[in-house]
Formats: sequence, structure tokens, C-alpha cells
Amino acid sequence: MTALLYFTSLLLVCRGVSSIDVMRYASVQYSILYYEFVDSSGTFYPSYGYPLDDEWKSTTATNGWTQGFFPGVLWNIVAYNATRESLKRAIDVTTPTAAFANNTGTHDVGFVIMSGFGNAYRLLKLSEYLDVIVTAARSLATRYSPIVRCIRSWNSPTGYLVIIDNMMNLELLFEASNQTKDQTLYNIAWQHANRTMYEHFRSDNSSYHVVEYNETDGSVVRKYTAQGYADWSTWSRGQSWAVHGFTIAYRYTKYQPFLDKAIGAANYVLTHLPSSTDLVTYWDYDAPHNSTLAYQPRDTSAAAIFASALVELSQYAPTCNLKDSFLANAKAIVDQLSTPQYLIYGDKDYKLPALLTNGTMGPYPKSPYDVSLAYGDYYLTQAIVRLAKL
Repeated sequence: MTALLYFTSLLLVCRGVSSIDVMRYASVQYSILYYEFVDSSGTFYPSYGYPLDDEWKSTTATNGWTQGFFPGVLWNIVAYNATRESLKRAIDVTTPTAAFANNTGTHDVGFVIMSGFGNAYRLLKLSEYLDVIVTAARSLATRYSPIVRCIRSWNSPTGYLVIIDNMMNLELLFEASNQTKDQTLYNIAWQHANRTMYEHFRSDNSSYHVVEYNETDGSVVRKYTAQGYADWSTWSRGQSWAVHGFTIAYRYTKYQPFLDKAIGAANYVLTHLPSSTDLVTYWDYDAPHNSTLAYQPRDTSAAAIFASALVELSQYAPTCNLKDSFLANAKAIVDQLSTPQYLIYGDKDYKLPALLTNGTMGPYPKSPYDVSLAYGDYYLTQAIVRLAKL
């Protein structure tokens, strides 16, 4: 452990963790990752990691779907407290991901580009960053079917698959349309959100993970899960994507049904958390989790995504009571995530340079669980930045 990391850990333990401390600690932890990036000649992008390990499992600038969250955390650090060094690090790590904007083989181009270049353009307004965003949006638009009225998520020879996660990629289309006045990009994003609103939700505003459509006539073939507990259950991170995605859709469209759906999906979460004081959800809301049953892991990434979404959603809430409730719950979730139970620091045997542990990729137990996830760190720091700016 470096001297700086050790000192910061002691500071957090002695003072208790606050939002300010978490962002300071993020600067420490992600400076370690930045130098790993430099040592790798720009090829190291953390994806997930086990807290007891020294190093993350990583990807590269142009592989996978998580590489945008590393630059995203660095841009959140810049947004919170910009320094010359933090700005340089964010730019350095973002730049190699530009080539991903040309990728038409995945819907995840939105995640990758908006976490890095989207934040970079919002903060710096440089035209070259906007060019990357527009290129990526046009790549994503190639995956749209006017018959299905959705953007294809996973490539499959047997069906047209759309996952709830894909709502998060619409920000790329909306932002590019907003900047270029390209109505086609806007229409694609609106149609995808509208079809998703009708097909991906149950009557209680819980969400299905996957909807398979017939590519020929656009009809629904089946609804199921790939990362959750069961086809009938509600995968917690998917529900968080839904809240976040429809909040973003409302931001750009001001279409009331999108706001209503975001609020309905958020209220589902708030009424299905473990308890009024235990706000970090299990990996699936319907997975059995009590002292007499088998272990079920939490998913801190689902909690972080939801908290960040709630902060923005609170600003659109139609009543003061609802606004106050959403904001109070967002703060409470961030506070709980910023405790020794979930944050990597202190006298545990944790070695990984990360922020959150207890993330679950899903489905449990086939995929990694009780791990750090790049997107968990990204949305936690995004939530803290958003709260700080209110």
C-alpha cells in the first residue's frame, strides 16, 4: 500500500466517511489505476476485480462494454474538483476509446462513449469530442429496426433481442440529435423508449430483462432474464437501468409518460429494498434472501446507479414531497455505500484499488459476485457529483 493510500485510509477511518472523503479517496485509488494505464501503454481499462486481489480484470480501449467507466470516474473527479493533473488524466484515458465510436456491432457504444466523451464534451465543449459522439450515435442508429421500433441489443441469429440496459444508450442518440438537430436520431431514441415502456414492464412497474421480438413483423416472442434470478423476477441492476434510462429520456423529450414510467419504476425499488434502513439491494429483488436460506449477494452497482438516477429524477418530480423523498433516499443510499461495509478502505485485507465492493454481475452464482465493478464506481461518483451541485 502506498504512503498516500495508507494515509487516506486512516483519514477515512478516523473521521468517518463523507461524500467529500469518498471523492478524495477516488482520486487516490484512480491515480493508481491511471499509472497502471500509463505502464500498459494505454491498454489497461479496469472492468471488475476481487477486493483481495492486487489488480483488476481488465479490457482494452476498444473491447467489451465497460471501458468507458474508467475515464468516466476520472471525469467525475474533474467535475467535483478540477485540477490540472485530474484533467490530464481524464483526457489521457478517454482519448484511446474514440475508435469505439465506429463500432456498429454492439449497442454498448452508448455506454462507452457517453461515460468518457459525453462527460468530456459536457465539461469542455470541444468540437472534436462532439464529433466522436455524433459518429457513435450514427453507429448505434444502424442497429435500429423500424419494424420492431427498437435498437437491437445482443446479436442473435434466432431472434431480435432487446435488453432493458439499452435504455442507457439512448442518451447518445438524444445528445447527438440535440447538438446537430438530426431529427432521425431523436426519432429512433424516442421510438425505442416508447416501445420499451410498453413491453419491458409488468403492471407493478417491475421490469423484464430481455424481450425477444420477431424481426419480420415486430411482434413479441417472449420475455425473460439472462442476468437475473428467474424470467418472472426483477433483476435489480436492470430495474436501476430502467429508472435511469427513462429519467434521461424525459430530460431530452419532456414526454410525460417517460417521466411517469421513471417514477413508477423508482417507487418499485423504494418499496422493495431490504428495509427502511438497509438500502443496498440484493442482486435480484425476488431472489430468496434471509437467514434460513442460501447466501444471496448484494449488488452495490445497482444501488449506485439507482441513487444517481434518483438525484436527477428528483429535479423532475411533480410535487415537493416526491422530490424531497427521492433526494433523501438518494443521499441515504450514497451514505450507506460510503461505509466500511461496502467501500474498499481501512483495516480489511482488501488490496484492490477501487471504491465499491459487493457488486454482482449476475446471474449468481455463475458470474462473479462480491466484486468491484467499474460501473459501480462510476455511478457512485456520479451520484456524489450530482448531489454536490444541488
